[in-house]
Amino acid sequence: MTDPHNHETALKVKSVRRSDRSTHAGWWRELPSFAIDEVLGGVNSSRQQKTSSDRRKDLFDAITKLRNALVQYHELRVRQGESAVEIEPKLEVFDTQVAAADLEAFFDHMLDHPSHRLAVYGTLKPSGSNSVQLSSIEGEWLEGTVHGIVEQPGEYLEFTWDVSEPAVSVMVLSAPRLSEHFDRLDDFEGPDYLRILVPVEIDGMIEVCNIYEGKRRKKHHA
Repeated sequence: MTDPHNHETALKVKSVRRSDRSTHAGWWRELPSFAIDEVLGGVNSSRQQKTSSDRRKDLFDAITKLRNALVQYHELRVRQGESAVEIEPKLEVFDTQVAAADLEAFFDHMLDHPSHRLAVYGTLKPSGSNSVQLSSIEGEWLEGTVHGIVEQPGEYLEFTWDVSEPAVSVMVLSAPRLSEHFDRLDDFEGPDYLRILVPVEIDGMIEVCNIYEGKRRKKHHA
């Protein structure tokens, strides 16, 4: 796999003060929530696609939204008189042969590694009947909240991400090697659930996390 962090097609964002590059880590947290929601929506849409070409198309769209968000961030800092962020005048064209997995890794880097975090709300919680699925993963559990709906249309609870709904409580497993278990967990959750990215509030800070969203409610309301 190529390294999307150094790929010639990656978004080029650099601090004017090169020695203070870490200042801009987590830049997306300062943006309006709707901008973050749009970017995550694009990434989540790609996860529903069955072909690599369709996944890449959705990810390219999300990259455009991400660049627009970066521009907004730049303009906000300038208006506030803070140190500016240099942004290339245009997004370089991505090679259409870039693997979707590389583009996903690019987003993972930009959004502070959501691949390290999984929010759970049902049987996967530490006290849940299927907690064994996560018990072997070394990490820490955190409390958080995410806007959406949790309901039980069948045997198990289902979550639907909806920013217009009140926040619901979740437990978040933060583990550096979590992504190594996603294939197994996806198989365990089965076809009625899709792993998506959502903004979760943890200790007063927004972190992008994976969560399993139920598909049945969306099908019913489609």
